[in-house]
Amino acid sequence: MITRGRWPLALAAVMLLSAACSSEDEPHTLTLDVTGEGKVSITYEINGDSTTESQVTLPWRKEIKLTKQGTDTWKVAIQRKDDGQVSAVAYVDGRPITRAEGTGSGTSNLSGSVR
Repeated sequence: MITRGRWPLALAAVMLLSAACSSEDEPHTLTLDVTGEGKVSITYEINGDSTTESQVTLPWRKEIKLTKQGTDTWKVAIQRKDDGQVSAVAYVDGRPITRAEGTGSGTSNLSGSVR
């Protein structure tokens, strides 16, 4: 109950405790950012579900909502087709978590998890 613009002390304490404890089970946003030269094939696996995007022209960005209760996991494989340079960064909620770089043909990998 609000009385004359004041919050009762108990309500204020509950709101503060709720804000401090709510982040663990809230959904997170995973952002995959790949820059570089040429075309690549990108395979990303989120919580065991795999997707491949072939013939991707860089730069490439993908935002994915992580909604699993508990721990979300991801893996990313970037297959370079030619002699270009590739740089990849995975962000969770805007914070950089993992990074990979590569030059020439081959594969660069990223992986991580968040609770």
